[in-house]
Amino acid sequence: MTTESSSQVQSFDWKHLFFSFEGRTRRSHFWIGWLVCLGLGVVFGWIPLFGFVLSIALIWPNLAITVKRLHDMGQSGWLAAIPYAVGIIGTIVAFTMIGATAFMNAAALEREDPAAIIALVGPAMGLFGLMFLVGLGFLLWIGLTDSQSGDNRFGPNPKRL
Repeated sequence: MTTESSSQVQSFDWKHLFFSFEGRTRRSHFWIGWLVCLGLGVVFGWIPLFGFVLSIALIWPNLAITVKRLHDMGQSGWLAAIPYAVGIIGTIVAFTMIGATAFMNAAALEREDPAAIIALVGPAMGLFGLMFLVGLGFLLWIGLTDSQSGDNRFGPNPKRL
């Protein structure tokens, strides 16, 4: 390893990657951060209650790496709200659909009519699938799109640092 590349490895700031919303980050650093958050989320998922609190705490690092990646693309960090908004609104709509269908088909559900059960969960599952695709599309967009060349309003190009 050359002196130049070893100084780059030593200068990588994990705290800035996971906790700061300022500046820009490269695609490779975004994916490393995303995989760390994913791994921690999986591990925390196995710990009852305390793991749920820790998983909620992972929202901050996920937002930090996402905002910096959007900055690197020359985009506003507020675009990171898109998958969250789609998820919240979609969940509300899905549960409203389930509630309305259950209310209108209560007698058929009591008879355990398969058509009523499919009518209850089918559209909601389609909506949850659509929400998943929006989140996946957003992740792939910010994770695969190249950086904006040169400096931008969010700072210098991290490839040149």
